[in-house]
Amino acid sequence: MKAKIVCLHGYSMNSDWLRQWCLPLEQALVEEAVFLYPQGPIVCPEAEVRATTALFNMPMPESRIGPGLNWCWYRASEERPPRYHGIEETLVWLADLFQREGPIAGLLGWSQGTVMAALLAALMQNKPDSPFQFDWAVLCGGFLPGDQRYRPYFDVPLSLPSLHVLGEKESDFMRQQGAKLQQAFVNSERLDTPVGHMLPIRHPDSMAQIATWMQWQLSQD
Repeated sequence: MKAKIVCLHGYSMNSDWLRQWCLPLEQALVEEAVFLYPQGPIVCPEAEVRATTALFNMPMPESRIGPGLNWCWYRASEERPPRYHGIEETLVWLADLFQREGPIAGLLGWSQGTVMAALLAALMQNKPDSPFQFDWAVLCGGFLPGDQRYRPYFDVPLSLPSLHVLGEKESDFMRQQGAKLQQAFVNSERLDTPVGHMLPIRHPDSMAQIATWMQWQLSQD
């Protein structure tokens, strides 16, 4: 039986969009794994999508914005530190996914999906009865959860094997946040890629390095 890998998309994305990015990984691991692309259960309002992309200088094609296209795992409040609205319901939703589809070998998270993947890893380590069980994670372009309700789960470094993928053209802030996330994992590796805030889909060598790391982890399962 092939291993299962759950891929969690970023804020305002959808499952199809992330799958387009991950196709090189699917092709490289076609003999070993099946990739699952759940879609965040929370709708992102169009005005919020446009405001967020403008704030972070991440232009989004018009074809990517509209009804049924933009989803997320939580919506962060404007207060500092933020509160993640809807995340409790998302965790219940993901727990059901793990129950239906398990066992899960690994997670791949992108941006907000990386926040969720890191949180699931922390819940797994801190809660003996956690519904989230998996063996490794690929964490791309993300950061530690900002919602203070979940930060204590990261007080003790996480032992889960992890690959941290950071774009060399990311903002200094995002690279700093990515480094802090890596420091929360003791069994981690890092891959710097020649892009900004996106997976290195136009750089086959970088995608191949991600696939090779995943293949090695699958060989250890």
